Amino acid sequence: MKILLTALLLASGLGRGAAAQVAVTYFPFQSVLAISSDTERRGWGSLNVDTNTFISNTTLEVQGLVALRQGRLVNYYTGLGLNVSPFYVLNGLTLVNGYTLTLGARIKPLPARPQAQLVFELAPYVSTYGDSGTLRTRLGLAYNFGPARPRP
Repeated sequence: MKILLTALLLASGLGRGAAAQVAVTYFPFQSVLAISSDTERRGWGSLNVDTNTFISNTTLEVQGLVALRQGRLVNYYTGLGLNVSPFYVLNGLTLVNGYTLTLGARIKPLPARPQAQLVFELAPYVSTYGDSGTLRTRLGLAYNFGPARPRP
């Protein structure tokens, strides 16, 4: 449990100055809620929570993400993640379900409000044992809380 807590703190970017901006994303078709640290930085962390499920089946994805290209209208990024089920441990099952690789774009369709964003992600998932996986796509809405930063 200590390892999970440490990973969550590191991935969420709770370091010095990172709390200035937080992004909340909702992927309605997959019922996933994501809370991220400052997505306008070169690197940030994210915690994805599956909603619309039984509490005992809740899965979390802790991700570390890196911006590939940042622009005025779109930011492209990639990152690695760890898919865990914290309540499975209570039943003697493994904590880690698998691993993810995320490729995404945060599109800013309203130049006057760059904090409001459309998010598209391609996020392949592989189980811990490597014997199964899925190619996941996500489409969602995001909002960055905090001051807007102009980009060239």
